[in-house]
Amino acid sequence: MKRKIIFFDIDGTIYSYKTGIPRDTAEAFSLLKQAGHIPVICTGRTKAMIFEEMFRLNANALIAGAGTYLEVDGTVIYQYEMEPEEAEEIIACMEACHIMPIAEGIRHLYYPLADMKAEYQKVFRIYQQKIPDKIKDIQGEGRISVSKISGRLSKDSRLDCLMEKYQDRFNFVIHGGVLAEMIPKGYSKAVGIRRLMEYFNERNGDSVSMDDTYAYGDSMNDFEMLNYVRYGVAMGNSDFDFKHKIKYVTEEFDQGGIILSLRRFGLL
Repeated sequence: MKRKIIFFDIDGTIYSYKTGIPRDTAEAFSLLKQAGHIPVICTGRTKAMIFEEMFRLNANALIAGAGTYLEVDGTVIYQYEMEPEEAEEIIACMEACHIMPIAEGIRHLYYPLADMKAEYQKVFRIYQQKIPDKIKDIQGEGRISVSKISGRLSKDSRLDCLMEKYQDRFNFVIHGGVLAEMIPKGYSKAVGIRRLMEYFNERNGDSVSMDDTYAYGDSMNDFEMLNYVRYGVAMGNSDFDFKHKIKYVTEEFDQGGIILSLRRFGLL
């Protein structure tokens, strides 16, 4: 079989905070590699936010931070980091707009530890347990180094003020009305895929066609990715409106959605 390249979002696609990575999804990664295909994690999470069990899937490449970072077989191909002054300005604006900032870097994840929103405590404790050495205080000493910034929303948040000020420099993806993700213009999961394909095709004898690309995702920060590849698949647990914008839909992520879809495509 001709070699294929398959891109996987993390949250809601191959992982959930509640249940982790389904066993059959981990099996699918192993089987793809045995068949000579190329599984790639393509996530909005920055590298610092990726847990050890996700790395144990042994994907061939990592597109992280919504396309701001690309790593292939452990080698960094490119990475983007905001100027510290810009990040600090955005954090100050978020705080003025009553939005809890979460600054996401390649090496660290920055939280307002002294002013953690009660509704975010449960998620924070997971990160605290999984990546304790990568968490820092957003108001700590020294400059922060981040690729993107997200904000936890509440009923008092003024998202309109934030968007009006930064919409020319950032794309905003709103998740369930509770999280605003700010992605620097010029970057996206689709951009990461394009850069990865260029990298593969620049290597002698390592050509991969766009006709052989697949992707799985469940939310609006996956929309461009699913439409960029040849076969974009929405998870069954995606929002109703999202699923109806995507040609292919599979079962929910914890009901065999990944492995069943890969079998239907004949990849396993």
